[in-house]
Amino acid sequence: MKSSGVVSRIARWAALVAIVALAVPIAARATGLEPGPLALLVAFMPWVTIACLVPLALALLARAWILSGVAAALLALCVFWISPLYIGGGGDGEPVLTVATVNMTVGGADADAVVAMVREKNVDVLAVAELTPAAASALVDAGLGGELAYSEVLSEPGVPGSGLWSRFELTDAVDVPGFFSHTISATIAGPVGDFTMFAVHPQAPGKYNHDNWAADVQLLHDVLAEVEGPVIVAGDFNTTRDQKGFRDIEALGYADAADRIDAGFQPTFPENRKPFPLVAIDHVLTRDVPLRPATFDTLVIPGADHRALIVGYTPSGGP
Repeated sequence: MKSSGVVSRIARWAALVAIVALAVPIAARATGLEPGPLALLVAFMPWVTIACLVPLALALLARAWILSGVAAALLALCVFWISPLYIGGGGDGEPVLTVATVNMTVGGADADAVVAMVREKNVDVLAVAELTPAAASALVDAGLGGELAYSEVLSEPGVPGSGLWSRFELTDAVDVPGFFSHTISATIAGPVGDFTMFAVHPQAPGKYNHDNWAADVQLLHDVLAEVEGPVIVAGDFNTTRDQKGFRDIEALGYADAADRIDAGFQPTFPENRKPFPLVAIDHVLTRDVPLRPATFDTLVIPGADHRALIVGYTPSGGP
């Protein structure tokens, strides 16, 4: 009896500590307040959801019913937030437009693998981040121009370079001012009508100071709020679906492909640094485009610290 009482007390206290710890990122997600490390913690909300099972199990073991209720409530809230990834629908139909995004990781990604992805996945539009001059040349040498004839290439040494390639005619390409990395906007004559295409790469948040990240994400929000007509946005957003800046963009009417197809949680970063990627910061968004996602895949590219994201779209009467 004494040993069971000790176990119960330990489980009760462990459940309480776990609830308090998990309540911090959950409160940040709920309120949108993301100062300091909280911005990074919110990025891990899918893992926080799984972690909520721990205090629930401990509280049930201790027969601490109030703690069990609190833990269950936290878990339910997290499940509600993540549920669109699993009940989005879609997943059928033949793609008529396939959009992919890849981060070349300061030009170090395997260009042959990128072009192979374009061929094998029938990619029609490719957004490229961290495109260095050497990487741009390597992509051309690997045959990217033979697959996607139209392009806008703004390569630079280091991180800021970007590129946009298209199978369909690409016109009116501009380098949207104000961003740290080149943000490309262009008109693409797609299979279901013209649309504005953005290749984006906002800055990443710091461990403690997020001023540059917040400024880039806010600027992207403002730019996307002003554009008219059908829009597709693809790239390394350096934000997850749980962070406030990304949710503010979605509130403008932009739909994340991950939320519209029941592909589940598919993290894309960091690849080749950890045993597996932990966060989903690469996205393809649409607004007012008569398409819905039919396929959703990630792909490991040798030398890249992001998985490429490939989304196939099929015609739809909805937005």
